[in-house]
Amino acid sequence: MIHMPPLRSKRITARLKELSILDAIGLASIPEDMHEEAATAFLRGAVVEASGIADPQHWTVQERILAVCHYMASTYDDGPDFAVADKAKYSDYLLGDQQYSVPEIDIGDIEGDHWSVRHLTGVRAASIERLHGEIPGVAGRTHWRIGLMAAQMVPNGDGGPEDGDGEIDAFLLQRMRVIGGYPESVFARLLDGYTQACAKLQHLFR
Repeated sequence: MIHMPPLRSKRITARLKELSILDAIGLASIPEDMHEEAATAFLRGAVVEASGIADPQHWTVQERILAVCHYMASTYDDGPDFAVADKAKYSDYLLGDQQYSVPEIDIGDIEGDHWSVRHLTGVRAASIERLHGEIPGVAGRTHWRIGLMAAQMVPNGDGGPEDGDGEIDAFLLQRMRVIGGYPESVFARLLDGYTQACAKLQHLFR
């Protein structure tokens, strides 16, 4: 059995274990395009305990990636700074000194609403993934762009539910339709504010 050092970030301390063979088989059966579902299944199998934020579904996507990479660094043959591509290493993407700082960024008033942008959590990323194809004519990168904006942009303090897949899916689908229905000029302003806020929320990974 492989023993792993504790995973520590500003908000989370977690202890991981090697996946069981049944967990590994279950993980391998998840379709290739369901990345967030696979990450959740992996974390359920690998995380023994966590403090700070106990449920990995409520970790930011970057914190979830950190846990996956922590596991890979402990188990891959090429060591802690494992290869990501032919000429890239894990350390090329890691921003170890750039930790989670604030929960959200205020971007001001746009089209009569006051907006802020929050971090993307695993539970909301998984919802965007499940909703792919629900809006006719919206797919691929466009689906994800509108989905991310719907998940992370908060108008007038209304962030929607935090738990319950069905509730979150219904909420995000409706918000995606609202955002997708804005006039082009308004959408451009929202996208600009969103992009700038995300740069300020960046943590752990480039």
